[in-house]
Amino acid sequence: MDLATGAKDFSSKGSETATQSAQAIAKDGGEAKASAVWEEALLQEFIYAIGHLNHIEQHLVEDDSIIGLPLFGDLIDFFREQRKLVGQVLFAVEKLEAMKSGNELRSSWESIWCALKHVTTALIHVDECIEKLLKRFRSSEDPIIAENVKILLGVRRNILEGALKIIERGKKAANILTEASVRCREDICIEEVVHK
Repeated sequence: MDLATGAKDFSSKGSETATQSAQAIAKDGGEAKASAVWEEALLQEFIYAIGHLNHIEQHLVEDDSIIGLPLFGDLIDFFREQRKLVGQVLFAVEKLEAMKSGNELRSSWESIWCALKHVTTALIHVDECIEKLLKRFRSSEDPIIAENVKILLGVRRNILEGALKIIERGKKAANILTEASVRCREDICIEEVVHK
């Protein structure tokens, strides 16, 4: 398959992968495999949700910067809180605990949260770079652009795998991480939500 064909199919790959996974589960009939596919898909959805919410924040900050007024400040805070809630659910589902220390020293779990926030945002930025390069490729069919798209597709795959590894290693090292603490910006860390 050439890059032009691949470019047309780029947006439909997610549904094809899901279909292939479902077929593999049906063929093997393994309940454990179904669970593994479900878990991986769920983690990927969490990763995208966090990244997209953070991306919304970034775009609104850019808009405020362009107009020179804090027009969207309250919405930036709103979406930041939603992102934190998604992170808390991810950690609860994955049995990770974001422990609040009550001062400027944050737990290592919160550092992992910050790393996930940045890696998910990077993933979305790479997606946008791929999309923009594919548009250029369609109009010019420049082989240099084609090669760079291939490189970015590999980077994208690696970033996603890296995000999943962060979560996996965090789960395996839970007892070590809860004893360590690191500095972390308060605005991007998970904070304990007080329900009234």
